[in-house]
Amino acid sequence: MYYQDDFSKAFQNEMSFHEYLAETDGRAQWIRVPAKSLYVLPMAEAAGFLETEEEKRQILADTRKHTGLLLQTKKGVYPLGTTAIGTLKDRARIKGTALLEIKTPVLAGILNECLKVAKGNALLRFSEGKIRGTLSGDEADYAIISMPELFMIASAYIHAGQNARFVSGYADHSMAQVTWQLCSRELAEAYGELMEEHGKKPFGEIQIFVRVTSSDVGASGANIFISMLDGGCRIILGEALRIKHQYKRGLEEFAGNMESLFQYYRQKLKNVGRLCDIPVSYPVNTLAELMKSQGFGKKLAAETVERFKTVFGEGPCSAYEVYCGLCESVFFAKKNGSGTASLVKLEEKIARCLSARWHDYDIPGGNAG
Repeated sequence: MYYQDDFSKAFQNEMSFHEYLAETDGRAQWIRVPAKSLYVLPMAEAAGFLETEEEKRQILADTRKHTGLLLQTKKGVYPLGTTAIGTLKDRARIKGTALLEIKTPVLAGILNECLKVAKGNALLRFSEGKIRGTLSGDEADYAIISMPELFMIASAYIHAGQNARFVSGYADHSMAQVTWQLCSRELAEAYGELMEEHGKKPFGEIQIFVRVTSSDVGASGANIFISMLDGGCRIILGEALRIKHQYKRGLEEFAGNMESLFQYYRQKLKNVGRLCDIPVSYPVNTLAELMKSQGFGKKLAAETVERFKTVFGEGPCSAYEVYCGLCESVFFAKKNGSGTASLVKLEEKIARCLSARWHDYDIPGGNAG
């Protein structure tokens, strides 16, 4: 059922993750066409195309359930997967939340009018029976990076000289990711020493994790993300080492990022350490106001703030404790049913808060409850 738009797959071992990427990539193809040659068809207007063999009928039934759209090109007519809609709007140079609320035939008409004046080429990603991405055909805007090769390079670097343990793998039509635990006493001790320098102690046992995420439909660059568990507290160590699929960047640059991973880890530790030196007088309000300003959502913010009050109390502390409290929002998002892709975006949002102007949010008030 790989063709289904809501398909996702979790992997319990590293080899099966790599085999899946190689299998699906082997069936996929890249199609480069003039962007203005694209034409969007509502399925109700394409009855002739729908009379086909059983396998394609299943794909079309799934398409009708989700986007209800086909994409006509000079090279054929293809079902449009949900992951392609955002990038198709990019090619048409349109955006806005109102587009999510209009009927399918109307959306198709708007896209077609805008595509008539589109510039340059479009790079289409065809995978598992559907178009999954409609990217820019200019390498300055989007450069192809082989997903199977990228993740093989990541595995090679992680296991070279490191005591690493595969934790999990995940893939859907928008992205793929793999997580390892680094069982390194040296890296754990570096965090303990940092806490000691700032007059603090770790909450418990230190566990360090590396996650590599990428996409071939424009949902993500080639990103390397580091986090840790300090006892039961997850701490996100800043923004990812990332390579955007742009300017002919590729596997060599990604390999360089993997090679510099541990220097990057130490630098991110220093950034976390700096939070220990920022006093916060009203931590509950600080956390609540930060989450409000960054758009975390009311329910998630309320649960996270309550958790913070339970664990850390309401008295003055440092920005470090507040940041640790913010990281707990991942737990609640997962508990509330957020999928893997949504959790990745949430962690990236949290990481950006590491450089927040904490004093801007450190104000008394009644926003904490």
